[in-house]
Amino acid sequence: MKVRPTRAAGALMVMTLATTLLAGAGIGQAATAPQNQFGIKLLQAPASEAGDPRADIYIIDHLNPGADISRNFQVSNTGSNTITLSLYPAAAAVSGGTFKFAAGHTQNEMTTWVHLNKSTVTLAPHTAATVTATVDVPKDATAGNDDGVIWAEQDAKGPGNVNLVSRVGIRMYLNIGPGGAPAAGFTVGTPTTSSGPNGTHLVSVPVNNTGGRAVDVRGSMSLTNGPGGLQAGPFNPQSMDTLAPGQSHPVTFALSSKLPEGPWQATFMFKSDLITKTEKVTLNLASGPATTAKSRKNFPIVPVAGGIGLFLILAVGAFFILRHRRTPGPRHA
Repeated sequence: MKVRPTRAAGALMVMTLATTLLAGAGIGQAATAPQNQFGIKLLQAPASEAGDPRADIYIIDHLNPGADISRNFQVSNTGSNTITLSLYPAAAAVSGGTFKFAAGHTQNEMTTWVHLNKSTVTLAPHTAATVTATVDVPKDATAGNDDGVIWAEQDAKGPGNVNLVSRVGIRMYLNIGPGGAPAAGFTVGTPTTSSGPNGTHLVSVPVNNTGGRAVDVRGSMSLTNGPGGLQAGPFNPQSMDTLAPGQSHPVTFALSSKLPEGPWQATFMFKSDLITKTEKVTLNLASGPATTAKSRKNFPIVPVAGGIGLFLILAVGAFFILRHRRTPGPRHA
């Protein structure tokens, strides 16, 4: 399988950082000391994913059972101290619109196929090392989508009984199955608006993964033709959305409470891989519970039905009263 060097734009350091402070039984968040800074970046991407910016950052590929691939990546020490890093693959999963990392060295089926030519590297200040990851897919591998991470981790001893664990990693999205790679795809639903904390305007847009591969959806929203001709944006969502095939999750934008409620002309742009979706709707920012973006006046069934019933009762009553008055009384001889 042909591979290509990643573009300079894809050579971003630190795809993700998960740092934990372990002190006895307690677990909290901590930052890497400034003098111990390190990063990781992918050096190769498959030629079949040319043009996909995600493939310059993550290990993304479709593999047939029995196939194998190799990818080179780089770990670097950008700090002022010599450091030793542990290198290993670990499990991950996509749920709730998020790419979630498993704890520690937890494995899944896919990560047991990943082999690194180095398990540790020691780096002097401002140096780097190249590492090769090989994925050997068994012939009886289960078809489907598998997720994982290749981690570079530093376990530093702190004062007392404290371990400072820092790690950076490269995501892995592998699709296993016969034939060619399944197509990626997603759809965008109708936006809803609601009120958040301190009167913040929230706009949520449901995104559905309708393809056969995971998608990382990035989005933006712009407002035009508002009250008095106002314009606002573009706005970025609160977080990036990652969806496995068949999953749905809303992309949410938080807007200032100072924006008038509308109406606005809202333009949404969502992008993943080489797929771009653009939607335009008339939007009224809500000051209360969630409402649909397109205002709809529902026919008031219950009040009208009650009014019709009351009218019939009054009409029938009036009919009998009039009939009673018009009915002649008995005639006397």
